[in-house]
Amino acid sequence: MKVTNAELMNSKKPLEELARVKLPVRTSLEVLRLIQKLNEFLVPVEQTQDNLVKQYGHPEAEAPNSGKVVILPTDENYRKFMEELAELVGQENEIVFTKVKLPETLEIEPGVLMALEKFVKI
Repeated sequence: MKVTNAELMNSKKPLEELARVKLPVRTSLEVLRLIQKLNEFLVPVEQTQDNLVKQYGHPEAEAPNSGKVVILPTDENYRKFMEELAELVGQENEIVFTKVKLPETLEIEPGVLMALEKFVKI
């Protein structure tokens, strides 16, 4: 299935939240396998995003020795950063995975479910 880097990034926290929910054993295992599969693609995306921030950003003004790098909309390089970030998040990956069947009795917030729509079925 084709999955954009943005969809991968948006699914990370909801999948972590789902992994903490008490589910049947089979479903729990499927969730963990899905997380592992998606992380193969997500980790390099996050590293690339971090590198873009380092490339175009600057040390945080309030704590210049903290090692934290930020980029602000008022920065000179912000536009170039956003162009490259848009290219990164828009890239598609062909990922082979099985959608996780969630139990009908599972109570989950709509926002979480929306982020997982491509990865789960009810």
